[in-house]
Amino acid sequence: MNKVIKVSIFVFILIFFSHDLFAADILFNMDFSSRYIWRGFDLNPYRKPVIQPSLDWKIGQSGLSINIWSSLSFVSKEFNEVDLTLSYGKELTKGLLMETGLIHYAWYFTEDFEFKDDTSHEFFVSLGFPKIFFSPSLVFFYDFTVGDGFYTQLDIGYSLEVQKSFSAGLHSSLGYNGGQWLAEGVDAGFSDLNFSSSLVWDVGRLSLGASAHWTIVLLDAIGQENHFWFKISLSLNVKGRE
Repeated sequence: MNKVIKVSIFVFILIFFSHDLFAADILFNMDFSSRYIWRGFDLNPYRKPVIQPSLDWKIGQSGLSINIWSSLSFVSKEFNEVDLTLSYGKELTKGLLMETGLIHYAWYFTEDFEFKDDTSHEFFVSLGFPKIFFSPSLVFFYDFTVGDGFYTQLDIGYSLEVQKSFSAGLHSSLGYNGGQWLAEGVDAGFSDLNFSSSLVWDVGRLSLGASAHWTIVLLDAIGQENHFWFKISLSLNVKGRE
């Protein structure tokens, strides 16, 4: 078994059996999405829907978080991607948030799986201003293995509490692809412009959300058509020790 897989398993075992060591918050999430659109790419063929479960583990007040995410395709009827993210977030100054981390992308269920060919690894760093109007943020990703290249995204969004436990939001983002997952010789450029609207209903520790998304593809190397898709989300937040 590869060393990276061994380390990942060890980290999860350590966390799950160290309740007294970590005052952790856990978020379970299940997304049903009509498409799998990622940075402008259409990653699920034939426009079939996907189910995408995830688990977020926020480790006390340390600023450290672990996320495991997967995607189940309705085409192959099997998990075709599993991602693991380790991140660290901190408020640098009042109103300025920084987050950085590593992402391990894996396609373990690929036929004749080869670790060097069917996994990729990405470093990211983001800066966000949640207290400024539209809460702008900028995030930079750099894939240093198979996906070789960078991608950066500017995000803005606005959320309004319609009534207690019920909110609505609008979100937009613009992405720039610097050669990430592009064929050799393809020019870098603005790759995708995204708009979405969402509704979220909170009931205790449960949340039910629905969102509609419109992705405009700006780079021919990404794809030849724009995408409209929607998503329904169910989340459970389990609070750790105070």
